[in-house]
Amino acid sequence: MYRQAGDRTGEASALHNLGIIEKLLGGYCAAGDHYKQALTMYRQAGDRTGEAWVLNSLGTLHTCLGQPGQAIEHHQQALVIFRETGDRDGGVFALNGLGDAAHIADRPADALIQHTAAHTIAAGVGDRDQQARAHTGLGHAHRTLNDPAHARWHYQQALTLYTDLGLPDADQVKAHLTAVTA
Repeated sequence: MYRQAGDRTGEASALHNLGIIEKLLGGYCAAGDHYKQALTMYRQAGDRTGEAWVLNSLGTLHTCLGQPGQAIEHHQQALVIFRETGDRDGGVFALNGLGDAAHIADRPADALIQHTAAHTIAAGVGDRDQQARAHTGLGHAHRTLNDPAHARWHYQQALTLYTDLGLPDADQVKAHLTAVTA
């Protein structure tokens, strides 16, 4: 319908959303195709916010694919745009994405920096989901750095938030908490 109406921004948004759904279902190739189409359309329309959100999604996709270099590149580009446009919520997602990518790149010190920055902003804007995501990332980083006490504390904070929010991420965090406690 957006295509028929000539609404390029609406079409880009729909493609981005399709990409998100494809990624969640494990269709990484299809997700990447939708993201690339959406990115092109947002850039053609001059929609910097849409561009940043798609870049962030591409970063997350590359993290899922085990490609931290590409993930970091996309998240950094998104973060620059989010900062230029004053989108603090988007900045939190990009910082957490950078932390996740640093984790899979086996750079726990970088993950600590990014997730700490994300948590600070998420707490300031009241985004409990992203606070939990930051705590999870901090738990992973501390676990990798052989600091089980801090890892447990962050996993417990994440578990509490995810449980309060009723999100399924709580189960994964519970498994990490159990593993670090054992």
